[in-house]
Amino acid sequence: MKSLYRTQALAQAGRNGEVHTQDGTLQLALALPTALGGNGQGNNPEQLLAAGYAACFSNALLHVAKALGTPLASAPVATTVDLLARADGTFTFAILLEVTLSGELAEQIVRKAHQTCPFANAMRGNVATRLLLNGQLLEETK
Repeated sequence: MKSLYRTQALAQAGRNGEVHTQDGTLQLALALPTALGGNGQGNNPEQLLAAGYAACFSNALLHVAKALGTPLASAPVATTVDLLARADGTFTFAILLEVTLSGELAEQIVRKAHQTCPFANAMRGNVATRLLLNGQLLEETK
């Protein structure tokens, strides 16, 4: 495989530290969310995952629609990330992708984007994921 892009981020002090990209374009204070006993005065990895996945999937929708000859002006995606505790003391995620899209090719675009998006490909088989189009369940993996 050919690498199309590479980036690097450095985190220090875990969930109560900071993270920044090597090029300096992203610098965030991190804080444990209040739901986990923290002060919530910063971002957390789950927010970063939700934001990245939403942006990537939205772009996959735009890419697929254009390839199918039906370019989109926008492709709204809301991503919900749940941090789950397993009985053995380890952790995992559950992800909900909610796509809002109209048109007769909407379902085809969403399904193909789900095969195209690198976040979706990384999560498939590893993370429980629900994919909704306009509130209707299209796909669910456990």
